[in-house]
Amino acid sequence: MNSFDLSLLKYIQEHSPVLIEDVTSRFGKTTSTLKRSMKEINEFLEPDCHLHIDGLWIVTAIGYREYIAFLEQIPFNRYITTADERIKDLSVALCLQDVVNKSEYYRKFNVSPTTLKNDNQALSAFLQANHLTVTAIPKQGSRLDGDEILLRIAICLTILKTIEIGEDHLLVPHKANEPINRSIATQFLKVCQQEISAAAELYQQRLSQRITLGYNSKKYFLVYMSIALHRMRRGHFITHSDNLSFIQSSDFGLLDGEHENRFLDLLISSLTYTWRPFDIYDPTLITLVGRLCETLTPLLRAEIHNRSPFFAEIYQFVYSTIVQNKFNLYFDDKKLHQVQTRHALLYQGVTQATAPIAQHYQTTFSPVHLSTLVLILKKYELQNRVHSEEKKRVIIVTNSSESKVGYFKEVLKSHFHIEIVGYVNINEIHTLKQIPFDLLITFTNKISSYLKYYQWDYINVNFYLSRDDISLLSQHGLSRAKKKIPAEGFIQEIEGLDRQQLRAVLEQRYPDFFI
Repeated sequence: MNSFDLSLLKYIQEHSPVLIEDVTSRFGKTTSTLKRSMKEINEFLEPDCHLHIDGLWIVTAIGYREYIAFLEQIPFNRYITTADERIKDLSVALCLQDVVNKSEYYRKFNVSPTTLKNDNQALSAFLQANHLTVTAIPKQGSRLDGDEILLRIAICLTILKTIEIGEDHLLVPHKANEPINRSIATQFLKVCQQEISAAAELYQQRLSQRITLGYNSKKYFLVYMSIALHRMRRGHFITHSDNLSFIQSSDFGLLDGEHENRFLDLLISSLTYTWRPFDIYDPTLITLVGRLCETLTPLLRAEIHNRSPFFAEIYQFVYSTIVQNKFNLYFDDKKLHQVQTRHALLYQGVTQATAPIAQHYQTTFSPVHLSTLVLILKKYELQNRVHSEEKKRVIIVTNSSESKVGYFKEVLKSHFHIEIVGYVNINEIHTLKQIPFDLLITFTNKISSYLKYYQWDYINVNFYLSRDDISLLSQHGLSRAKKKIPAEGFIQEIEGLDRQQLRAVLEQRYPDFFI
């Protein structure tokens, strides 16, 4: 069993039935290789969940519940790890321990001493990418060294995909962990148990009183804080903050040390909130983003009337990009890969318009950042394209970032007369019982598997809505967005109102028509 086998099963489980041709093209494998992999996989599955070839198709009855059970029963001695997987696991150990004897540690992987030696290339690549080093300690083992901030962030990103947030903000293992991720999560949760509880308490009692982070940002904060508290307990501190004064940040004051606090303030300020006030005023960035907005608005096919939220969202996004790039804090998102081709002209315009900011802060806007900014712009373009019927209440279930979901929400609202009462991360679906709604919508097969597993009715559509998606949503009771206001009733409603009262009526009762 290896990582390809697991990727294959995951893909088939989410898409079954699938064409053999599509699978061979996606993974770059031959049909004979697929058959060998399917045979290996079937050894761990109940007969009624086996993978079968039926003509040109691969079919299976395996659901998400069976997929989790499959992953849980794969022993390490039946799993062939890759060099990158072993280095990820080792790097976490190096972060959480003072010294690690690599020869002893590698016994868990059931590999030869030659493999250990050959892994030095992958280890060097990891260290170089994160500006870290490994120091040999005679007769003891190896020690991970380097800038404390970059070290913590590198390990934080490694751990992030292996855990989720449980009750009382405590971190728990991700249910569908593959063997190496299960090993990483187990190691982290065991060694940092004390700090995980402290981080949850810090969030609940201090941070959540001031801000509400989105799920993924909250998870990042909890993982980072757990690692930071653990490292500090072992004597590893951020010892200077001279290089952290390049931009303003909010003052949260969660820790005692000046340098630790300065970086933590920057980190929290750069994360995504479910809602946030405009409270980080950096004069230089204000000026640069003002020029950016002036350059970008002519590229849109709508006049921007809600300029204050438009500026605030772009400002906060650019701020987050600058801070996160400074410390190699990078999140990829496959859903953003198509933006560059779907909105090519706007993407090119955004690339050129952001260049002065990138140059000033000596950073770069990655394709993911540029694509996200394009979606933010498209969202406001849709909002500004210039009723009494009850709106269907919709909840979007997604693990995606707020920026991307904001675009998806506006696309939905541009087609349908709906009220989007919220969106929830898949790990928060227990909250659905507390929110009145008419329809759940998601745009990934993975989320669909989760919802089916938890027995929720839902509609799965494409992130970029197709005609079939629009037709499907219409069939489920969503009426089209092009509504008109009855003239006589509207005249009677506003008759006798002064200017201030009229504005209040328009903004409160007709937000879809007046901006």
